[in-house]
Amino acid sequence: MLFWIISWLTFFLLRLPTLFEPFWYSDEGIYLTLGQAIRHGIPLYAQIHDNKPPLLYFIASLWPTVFGFRLLLFVAMIASVWFFYVLASKFLKPIQVKLSTFLFIILTSIPFIEGNIANAEIFMLLPTILGVMYFFSYNYFLAGLMLGIAFAIKVPVAAEAFILFIWIIFFHPKKNIILNIFKYLLGCVVPIFIFTLYYLKLGVVKTFLVSALFQNFGYLGSWSAGTHKTSALSGGLGQRGIIFFVFNIMIIFLVKKKILNQKLGFLFSWLSATIFGALLSGRPYPHYLIQILPPFCLLALSLWIIPIIIFLVFIVNKYNFYFYKTIAYYQNFYQKGNSLNYFGSQVNSIYAISQYVVANTSVNDKIFIWGDEPNIYALSNRLPVGRYTVAYHIADFNAYDETIIALKKSPPPIIVYYSMPSRPFPALDKYINDFYLPEIQIGQALLFRLKK
Repeated sequence: MLFWIISWLTFFLLRLPTLFEPFWYSDEGIYLTLGQAIRHGIPLYAQIHDNKPPLLYFIASLWPTVFGFRLLLFVAMIASVWFFYVLASKFLKPIQVKLSTFLFIILTSIPFIEGNIANAEIFMLLPTILGVMYFFSYNYFLAGLMLGIAFAIKVPVAAEAFILFIWIIFFHPKKNIILNIFKYLLGCVVPIFIFTLYYLKLGVVKTFLVSALFQNFGYLGSWSAGTHKTSALSGGLGQRGIIFFVFNIMIIFLVKKKILNQKLGFLFSWLSATIFGALLSGRPYPHYLIQILPPFCLLALSLWIIPIIIFLVFIVNKYNFYFYKTIAYYQNFYQKGNSLNYFGSQVNSIYAISQYVVANTSVNDKIFIWGDEPNIYALSNRLPVGRYTVAYHIADFNAYDETIIALKKSPPPIIVYYSMPSRPFPALDKYINDFYLPEIQIGQALLFRLKK
């Protein structure tokens, strides 16, 4: 009882500030904007775009504010902590279970690797942990279903689903193995199959499959290539895949020869899958590392933790992962009451622009932002003209012509324009010059009003 009192108090104190953050984080702004579109009955991908599978956006649609989105995460993480504790009991001694769970609470809550942000990787934890838990209970359909749900949030969990598939083949009971594999694979595909039927009914299934799934192959190599028009292998994914495959062949051999304990071997394989998933695109975003935490925390009290940490430090340096301040974050909340300035100088202008948009447009009006501040859409409760919520998507997908066509078809009453010399859009500049008047500058943004 004392353990849970201390654990839940720690959980509450670490997560409480996350509920009171302003609209500031760009990815959350995208999720909330797409969630808002869902609430308006607008089909994802066909009329508004992002490159993740759809489930995260449907979660964001349930309560389309930062507070609401974070509260949903708060509840999901309560369940994640509890089921992690249950899973840990299958691997560790009682005192180790408690220490591992407490470490899991801390690492998934603090902003160091963006545990405070409602990103896909942290929402993936609950179904992934449940999937592994059902896997060790030999409930293969539910194990697959949970991994399928996690995949419907974000693609990298496929590496973990692959590991469970391999372990069913090599280490689980041979009796009814074909049936067990069928149950597992059936569970894995059910969530995406349901979404496929949903988008088939809407008449946009091809766009859904391309945008949410197939287009991600280009995304995997785009960090190094600077464009989505590239091969996934161009970002070094092939080399990482070979290392991942060889490592797991070695683990299987060691377990088969009884040189390595089967449960420890599974944790190594699971950890390798999460590392592979975190490095899938080669990007240095710290929230990618959240995927690693369940197997890492289960191994944290073993003798292997030192080489694991050394390897993770190598990865962090190789891929230039950056991290967020932790102590200053809690000082800002508990001492200063969440000063907006802490989250960046742009936050005040985001709120001011949103207030101006709300005051000068109707709720059914759409606006257009040339910039990377999608929180303005979410905060003002206005949808974008065109499919894209940020300028870097328009640039990445070479959607300049598509955007101009959308603007001419439905001219927004207000355009929010950020000057970005690195992303010239001369057709937009000409369109604004022909049809809009400069209205007001707020922060770094110039707001234009449609000519009457």
